[in-house]
Amino acid sequence: MIKKNAGEQTTSHDALQDYQEKYRILTEMMPLGTFRLGPAPEYRVVSANRMFPQMLGFDSVDTLEGIPVKNLMIDPAHWQQIETDLVRDGTVTHRELQLKQKEGSGILVALNARVVPGTNVPIAWIDGVAEDVTERKVLEMEMHYHEAEVNRYALALTQANKKLNLLSSITRHDILNQLTALVGYLELMGENSKDPKIQKYIDVEKRIAETIRKQIQFTKDYHEIGVESPQWYDVKKTIETVTAPLPLPKGTLISSIEKISIYADPLLEKVFYNLVENALRHGKGVSRITFSTVIQGDSITIVCEDNGEGIPEEYKEAIFNRQHFKNTGFGLFLSREILGITSLSIRETGEPGKGGRFEIMVPPGYFRVEGHLV
Repeated sequence: MIKKNAGEQTTSHDALQDYQEKYRILTEMMPLGTFRLGPAPEYRVVSANRMFPQMLGFDSVDTLEGIPVKNLMIDPAHWQQIETDLVRDGTVTHRELQLKQKEGSGILVALNARVVPGTNVPIAWIDGVAEDVTERKVLEMEMHYHEAEVNRYALALTQANKKLNLLSSITRHDILNQLTALVGYLELMGENSKDPKIQKYIDVEKRIAETIRKQIQFTKDYHEIGVESPQWYDVKKTIETVTAPLPLPKGTLISSIEKISIYADPLLEKVFYNLVENALRHGKGVSRITFSTVIQGDSITIVCEDNGEGIPEEYKEAIFNRQHFKNTGFGLFLSREILGITSLSIRETGEPGKGGRFEIMVPPGYFRVEGHLV
């Protein structure tokens, strides 16, 4: 038999004391209740850290020691299942159950426990850690309740929107039908009347009817913004497709944009159509409309320029706000709204008297070149 000398024994004793002190500090400082239960069948509380009796409303560890674990349960039957699992598996983790506080109320805890087997018995004692999750569970229940309420209101809002959309669609359709009939009768009146004064009134009425038609079309277009998910659009192809029906003399429209796509609302085509159509209608003598791009850092700007009369400085912002400048109407207002769906923006930067210049700013992540996201 090898005997340890006094120095070795002292060193081992000091190491044990140091370990015990570190363990005590750790268990006292953690915001969890730690405890040890004695052997079956009572599984009484043998020891605990300071937090465990505080969780249960006891004054100190001493007042808690010796109490059978079943007496700390709101439903003692829960312990039977935990004991069965500990005997079978040796551990339980994240087991939620209600512990009974001293005054009788309950708290919800998440329990982690392990078995320490004995020499002659399956369980010498049980070490456990309990986390008070009462507030978290209450918060989760409140969140689930509010989520259910939000879903209920969202469903009600969706149903209301469907009804309103249906009503708007029917109303627009009926008004347009009536306008068509009205214009038809105005045409008949014009054919049957040779009075210049009457003809003048009829022409004014026709213009009013056309204005009403455009306003109704605006409500339809505005309603469709954001309805469908944004997609990637080849800029050059989109411009060529949407401007094909316009009366553009050969060589008027020039595009130097190649292999660039932008992420935008499906109504993007209306933006390019409006830019070209407005230039033709209001530019006075426009013979050239060009589309180009300017890359600045990690952003890109799509530029539409014409050689018309341009836009006076005081109207550069008004044209986007449904403030009419020479009957520009709703097109540019809609264009800004459509682009804004995917964080794109538009402004007019042309020099008055030298042509219009519209810049569409595309931020990083919303354009790509030859299939590569920039």
